[in-house]
Amino acid sequence: MEARGANPNPHSDPDQIHAICVKTLIAAQPHICSRYGQRFRRRNACFEVFGFDVLLDRDLTPYLIEVNLSPDLASTEA
Repeated sequence: MEARGANPNPHSDPDQIHAICVKTLIAAQPHICSRYGQRFRRRNACFEVFGFDVLLDRDLTPYLIEVNLSPDLASTEA
């Protein structure tokens, strides 16, 4: 990115993206737990895959765009 004239944010790293994802899951935890509680009798009976779309700006600052509850995991190879 430096070659293109961007000024990388020295504080932007995978830990910031991780923090965004964790904070989002913490905020949604009550809703997620109540939905699972309605459908499953035992804890740890299932798992959920979430897809996080994160945008990095020119300074590599991450922004959460959306969270997908059932992301498409199919390969798009030709």
